[in-house]
Amino acid sequence: MAEARLAVAFQFSVTDEGGIKLSVNRDLIHNVFLGLFRSSRRRILEFRNYMMRTIYPGSPWSLLIWLAIFIALQIISPGAAEALLHWWESCLSYMPFAARFSDRATQSVSIISGIVIVWALGLFIQRLLLLSLLRYKGFLYVPHGKKPLKMRLWMVCVKIVMGPFAPSMYTFQTSMPSLPLPSLKDTCRRYLRTVRPLMDDERYERMRQLADEFQAGHGSKFQLYVRIKHLWSNNYVSDWWEQYVYLRGRSPIMINSNYYMLDAFRQATTVQAARAGNIMRFLAEAKQDLELEHMDPMMAAGTVPLCMNQYKRVFGTSRVPGVGQDAIVHVPYRESSHVAVLRRGRFYRVPLFYSGRLLSRAEFEMYIQLIIDDDAAVTEVAQAELHLPALTSAERTTWAKARAELRRDAENRRSLRIVESAAFFLVLEDGSPPLSPGNDEEVTSISHAGLHGNGYNRWFDKSLTLAIHTNGVMVTNAEHTWADAPVCGHIMETVVVKEHVTPTESLFTEDGHCTGKVACPRRLPERLRWNISEESAATIETCVVDAEKLIEDLDLYVLCHVEFGKGAVKKCRMSPDAFIQMALQLAYYRDVGRFNLTYEASMTRLYREGRTETVRPVSDESCAFVKAVERGAPREEVLALLKAAGNRHQDNYRNAMSGKGVDRHLFTLYVISQHLSIESPFLKEALTQPWRLSTSQTPYHQQPLAGNAKIPDDLSGGGGFGPVADDGYGVSYIIVGENKIFFHISSKFSSEVTSSERFAKNVRKAMRDMIELFDVKV
Repeated sequence: MAEARLAVAFQFSVTDEGGIKLSVNRDLIHNVFLGLFRSSRRRILEFRNYMMRTIYPGSPWSLLIWLAIFIALQIISPGAAEALLHWWESCLSYMPFAARFSDRATQSVSIISGIVIVWALGLFIQRLLLLSLLRYKGFLYVPHGKKPLKMRLWMVCVKIVMGPFAPSMYTFQTSMPSLPLPSLKDTCRRYLRTVRPLMDDERYERMRQLADEFQAGHGSKFQLYVRIKHLWSNNYVSDWWEQYVYLRGRSPIMINSNYYMLDAFRQATTVQAARAGNIMRFLAEAKQDLELEHMDPMMAAGTVPLCMNQYKRVFGTSRVPGVGQDAIVHVPYRESSHVAVLRRGRFYRVPLFYSGRLLSRAEFEMYIQLIIDDDAAVTEVAQAELHLPALTSAERTTWAKARAELRRDAENRRSLRIVESAAFFLVLEDGSPPLSPGNDEEVTSISHAGLHGNGYNRWFDKSLTLAIHTNGVMVTNAEHTWADAPVCGHIMETVVVKEHVTPTESLFTEDGHCTGKVACPRRLPERLRWNISEESAATIETCVVDAEKLIEDLDLYVLCHVEFGKGAVKKCRMSPDAFIQMALQLAYYRDVGRFNLTYEASMTRLYREGRTETVRPVSDESCAFVKAVERGAPREEVLALLKAAGNRHQDNYRNAMSGKGVDRHLFTLYVISQHLSIESPFLKEALTQPWRLSTSQTPYHQQPLAGNAKIPDDLSGGGGFGPVADDGYGVSYIIVGENKIFFHISSKFSSEVTSSERFAKNVRKAMRDMIELFDVKV
């Protein structure tokens, strides 16, 4: 690119006299060299970050400290320093290059190499100490608000070993422990305990026998293979989890895998182009922060680092379909220096940079407004092109074959490459949906837009797809393979939080347009072209019909629970998450009349490359509580059972976070069994039971600025996902501030046993019945 610009900057022409005239475009030369300077600066920063990651928890300054120690040793005890130096020189004398140096040079090499080796050895020991300290997970089991002496001493030791130097985003990665591998006996024991309340005596006894036979038979062989993988891999689960759970799945990812996130309830502008320009600028800044590792590492309890590995694929990432297995393709930042924009079936390429700098908000707004105005000048788009994104909502093998057909044309290959390498995908929507924090219907309507749109106005394969409506309201759709929801939520929360804490007059003018200068040329961004064959057009229309069927079958309802929130629950001295999970168990029992296998996601990012583990909320204690409520037991008895169920749930959650879960270990054992072509009745039955109630909590206030006084408690309503089982519910909830909880409930209309609105009513009643057990005013 730089060479092409230089060729334009210098233009030669032959004069009438036979001479050569040189024309120089000084502004273009200035822009080229400014871009080269910024590129060189970026590479220097990347090299610096690499070096800082390599030597952490030390730093270059610690090398100077060792030099100072050696000088001090020479002053305090010159004899000892000389003896050490003489010994090291004698060691170096055996090196083949030693004879080439003079005595002075040998002495200098001895001093420098000795200090460097001692420094490196110190770093190695320091890193081992940090690794050992981070293996301790006892802090998870300490009751909230309490810090016993053992925990305080451990935290002090961690702080000391980490050193005084500020860590960068990825500096802890090599010091984090790997996910521990449970014993086969412990996993089987925990599994049997979780399924006991779901089975009658006869079925449970059969399952127990299968577990015993598995441990005595093939289980130990499978465990050996998993142990070998555990020894040589950073995480014995994550790569297989990505491959087999996500990439090998053949079902459409729209609704079934992707998830959505809602916008803030208050927008600083209602001008569509201005809101898009502001969001694009904030996301471009976030992209730069991630690439240059300017984001601080996230810490649990203010001391323990969380794995940041998933943040590497936030931008410039796309899921590419394959016939048997998809692939996650992440391109370097130099190739993802643009945004793919969709407006009424037309695709555009909007650059993020001009002359080596990020575009200003006003420049982004200008480009978006030009795209919006392009509707009047361009003839109506062909139906096949309008419906083209529906391919990404299709069954994966169908989409893979259709993509191969599209790629036969060179123009299509180029357009696909631009879309798939884009930093993110932006949709300029029609319509202006209202969004109020206490209105179930409004939040439900915009949630539909977030999860699926109309089926052909989202590029579901992109890591991030943002849709901005004419009133500035935004929704986000995220592909699930590259990272889990908390990571994507963190990035989008950063954007909306910055939009709130930054003074409005710094972002927008009085009439709602972006502030800033426009220095780049005012011209319509490049429009992508498609040559769609009749065969491809027919496939696209089939995908549109299939997408419409999936959308019509989705029963989505968002419950804005505003009667009370975590403030009241904390007065009950219960974990808010445990309280909500028990309310979901009570609501589900009232809804269908029985207990079912329940999934709750917990993170395992306390370990290197950790993702999630399953918490199984159904327990003997939770079932006893629900049955006591339904039979009208005395208040004191129900209250005691609720607290016992909450404590059991908290222990299960802590076990899952600390690598003592059930499902990921069983999953790896099952993968081994498939590779060895050995059927296991125990694994088959354990892993084929449907999750008829799948739940997840969306974390809140991950962004440090979220505690700012300018940020409202009801900043956002979270997000959700589709149902996991055809006859089950998917429930995502977010605890917002002290007084609000949003429940995103999904199911299928085709199921005769589910109704999302009915379940929402049961959740509201369960929450009310449970809070009334306590002497708490709401």
